Amino acid sequence: MTTMRDMIADTRRMAYGSLHDQINLVAEPYTAGDTTLVLDMDITGITPGMSLSSDLNVWYVKGTEPATNSVFVIPGFDNSPLKSVAVNQFVYIKPRVTDWYMFETMNQEILRLSTPEHGLYQIASWTVPVDPTWQTYEIPQEAYDNMIGMLRIRYRVPGSPDVWMDIPEKSYRIQFNAGTSFVRLLRNIPSGTEIEFLYKATFQQAENLADNVNTVCGLSSTMVDIPTLGCLATLLRTTESRRGQVQQQGDARRSGEVTAGSNMAIASMVEKDHQMRIWEEAARLIQRVPIQRSL
Repeated sequence: MTTMRDMIADTRRMAYGSLHDQINLVAEPYTAGDTTLVLDMDITGITPGMSLSSDLNVWYVKGTEPATNSVFVIPGFDNSPLKSVAVNQFVYIKPRVTDWYMFETMNQEILRLSTPEHGLYQIASWTVPVDPTWQTYEIPQEAYDNMIGMLRIRYRVPGSPDVWMDIPEKSYRIQFNAGTSFVRLLRNIPSGTEIEFLYKATFQQAENLADNVNTVCGLSSTMVDIPTLGCLATLLRTTESRRGQVQQQGDARRSGEVTAGSNMAIASMVEKDHQMRIWEEAARLIQRVPIQRSL
């Protein structure tokens, strides 16, 4: 099982290697929306204006009370959600990048995979008894909402447990209507059996860091590295953009540092790997459900 938290951790490792942010621990249970955060370790390094991060929370620091290890915060900073946090959970101090930022970026990368630009999809299906009278089959709402295209229509040979006959593309029509949408077959199928519709479905967004990307988002086990590469490329590009600000160069480049544009060059290399992995998975999908010939 791969979760969004696993993918974010992989992205952070690839982007920063052995570098790590300063952390603290939650000392008392934090309730979503509270303006006071009690930490376990010394807080003298935390100052007003900093940002803190834990789970999907991002807090803006207003002030501190060292005697009680209390940090007074504005919750929901950077449009982050309000989440409760259990005792002993990590709190990142002024992180290079928050889990919330990577979570949103990762979700965008997952959705992009099923756009025409990339062309990947999850394989979904529904099965219904054969209608020998009208040979018309309503498209379920879930399929209607997520369908990109039809992959295969086939029916089970009556009296057999596992023998299926494919229906060629020219022998059916798909009609999408404002109300009920349906598939109409242009040939008769024997009664007393069932018909299966396999279709291309879009990937879905995760709601929490603990969400399983295979079951919630629809990614196959071989695809989980692709959004990570896309998120990594985005991080590399934003690092360079911070150093190119005209109004205020808040992350100035030091003379002994890498030359200008190096992060963009690395981002381009990662994007090539990202595109190659998309092509590989597209080929794998065709192997799983070969393109049907029009007979």
